[in-house]
Amino acid sequence: MNKFRILHTSDWHIGQRLHGKDRHQEHEYFFQWLLRTLTEQHIDLLIIAGDIFDVGYPSNQALKQYYNFLSRCNATCSTQIVITGGNHDYISTLNAPKPLLESLNITVIGGASADYTKELIPIEKDNKLLGYVCAIPYLRDKDIRQSVAGENYDDRIKATRNGIAEYYKRIADYAQTSNINNLPVIATGHLYMAGASTSESEREIQMGNEAAFKWDAFPQTFDYVALGHIHRPQKVAQQEHVRYSGSPIPLSFSERKDTKQVVLVEFDTEKQISIQSIEVPIERKLISFSGTLAEVKEAIKVHKSANQLTDWAETRVTEPQYDPILIAEYKELLEESFDVEIVKPSISFTDRIKGVSALYEEQPALSDLTNTEVFEKLLERSNFDQTEELMGSYKELVQSVFDKEQ
Repeated sequence: MNKFRILHTSDWHIGQRLHGKDRHQEHEYFFQWLLRTLTEQHIDLLIIAGDIFDVGYPSNQALKQYYNFLSRCNATCSTQIVITGGNHDYISTLNAPKPLLESLNITVIGGASADYTKELIPIEKDNKLLGYVCAIPYLRDKDIRQSVAGENYDDRIKATRNGIAEYYKRIADYAQTSNINNLPVIATGHLYMAGASTSESEREIQMGNEAAFKWDAFPQTFDYVALGHIHRPQKVAQQEHVRYSGSPIPLSFSERKDTKQVVLVEFDTEKQISIQSIEVPIERKLISFSGTLAEVKEAIKVHKSANQLTDWAETRVTEPQYDPILIAEYKELLEESFDVEIVKPSISFTDRIKGVSALYEEQPALSDLTNTEVFEKLLERSNFDQTEELMGSYKELVQSVFDKEQ
């Protein structure tokens, strides 16, 4: 066999807005860098493991950016591309240009197919077969289990796990029968693996992440597993060949210290694998300032953005007692111009004893909370019995809404 070089990325979330701020330019810098990397590293296959877009129906700007990247990639390098859908992606959105993209050597699997054999993609270069991709997208509830009357919540979690395992086993077995030359077989996945380190920006999936899939339930015949959904790059269960590539830009302030990367995988002529991470340059950093108003103000004044784009900041001002003068000074601070833009401001007061001061504590904006966090707060304020069961039912309902094709 020939050498086979793969670049694994995921969770682009094109069109995402961070606290109302557009990320278009950050994505554009990433795509320019990615095009150079594909050429310089002589990549044979680019895998994009889900969550291409941030919302099911992306804006025209987001769609244009996606198609521009794909067309530029086709014009500048001979890389084959495999794209699988994630939980943020609508199947119809990804699959709409599928016939056209196939002519550009781009395969799109927006959602699980009725014929799973179509998800085994041969990878070729110069008319030589290099390997196969089991291109498995995000598996919606309808793809992996059927509702059974009388099932309790634990039964449904077990059925979800078993359904995922069975789906992967079926396509792994088919790949083995097709792979008569013992070439590399790569699997994709967009799911929550047990033990994965999450950030604030992932949407819960598969029974509110409670149906976490365990590595030992995966077929052990895959030579590399390219995962998406988790935004922090990491290995799974200490397995070198099972990885989340993570998102290429920080999608929340909880990711501000993460090193963003893509994963380069190479199989040599003897099918030996080597894996390395390639750091993605970040052209806009996310910064957090915390402390008293005076401390935060001083830190902001001396901060200098060191990249192409002005840094964005969250501020967490904490004062011991409510003081209207501090409130006025804080509002003035937010109006001033610095070499950083404050996009997520907050101020709170630690003294909750003195009556009205607690009323002025900054509460999190509704847009900063997940659906589950909002429901949890509702349960906290209510006197419902069996809150755990209610939360489980709510997570199922949310999943069914998000999984439903619009």
